[in-house]
Amino acid sequence: MTHFGLCETFLPRSRRCLIAILLSLATCALRPAATRADDDGTLRVMTQNLYVGSFLQELAAANTASDLVAAATLTYQHILATKPAERAAVIADEIAALRPGFVGLEQAAILRTGIARPVTAVTFDLLQSLLQELAARGVRYETVAVTPGLDAEIPTALGFDVRVTLRDALIVRADLLEEGHVTLSNLQIRHYIAAPQKVTPFGVFGDTEGYAAIDVTWRGRQFRFVTTHFDLSPTLAVAQALELVQTGTNTTLPLVLLCDCNFNPDAPTDPIFQAYPAYLLLKNAGFVDAFRTARPTDPGFTWGQAENLLNVTSTMSHRIDLVQFRGPFTVEDVQVVGASPADRTRLGLWPSDHAGVVATLTLRSSDDAE
Repeated sequence: MTHFGLCETFLPRSRRCLIAILLSLATCALRPAATRADDDGTLRVMTQNLYVGSFLQELAAANTASDLVAAATLTYQHILATKPAERAAVIADEIAALRPGFVGLEQAAILRTGIARPVTAVTFDLLQSLLQELAARGVRYETVAVTPGLDAEIPTALGFDVRVTLRDALIVRADLLEEGHVTLSNLQIRHYIAAPQKVTPFGVFGDTEGYAAIDVTWRGRQFRFVTTHFDLSPTLAVAQALELVQTGTNTTLPLVLLCDCNFNPDAPTDPIFQAYPAYLLLKNAGFVDAFRTARPTDPGFTWGQAENLLNVTSTMSHRIDLVQFRGPFTVEDVQVVGASPADRTRLGLWPSDHAGVVATLTLRSSDDAE
């Protein structure tokens, strides 16, 4: 660097070394430190829908074999056009910057192609891509739960089958596990009884939503962590929320619940996300909305980018991705990530049709003073 060259010309060696050290320390001080909420006794969690790259509407509307083949071909091309692996890298940047201890992921999709059924050649695996991108940034996460969802294979007009597999997942920052700050027990992975099914000439397809729940001991405090993804259908979403209240969240432990909820707690008559009664079920079961608690007047929209993710101006217009809690938690901070134009990929794609929600919470232990 230029200033080091000037020092070397005019100053004795010992003073040059001292100045170089001081300059180096000053430079380090100016850099933002890696954010580690857990270091100061707070817990940071995140929910993020990774987005497969299509709304899958063509597949939902197709009924005949020829219609399904055409729909599968179009859907496959739409998915590839959204560059899922590149989008995963942008989401990895967001996670690495904030370093949440726990991350709930929805639509952690796998896309496979081939000729012999079931096809196995992986085009992309969003969960693995995300984990690899995080490791490359020096922030390793471990997968502790995967909830399988839709698994549909259909021939295309391209001469091969396409298989789309949707999954939800829970990942935990590896250093918390390795250093003993977090221990996990009582893992539960369950599919909801209420689930959509579609009978087609190529098999019965169902997006079998469910939840993963796990008990956590974190720095001497205990709580249950649950991540889920409700169906868009209001009838199914209400039944799923009721089942969740009766099973996975039926505990006396403090509880953190992350979800792509497919209901809008701010709009009882939302024309797209109509499962407001599901929100009321959770609210009546004692759950508190972290974002609305911390930011009562902030819209906090988390969904609404174009299907192809190429809209120049953000079209986020609904808040359906939530961090909720029950028990002695305090919300220290909550933010929406991935919704700024600066978050788009180099090709101008938004990282997902959903934004992520990151909440920093404090959990009072039984030893804390009242």
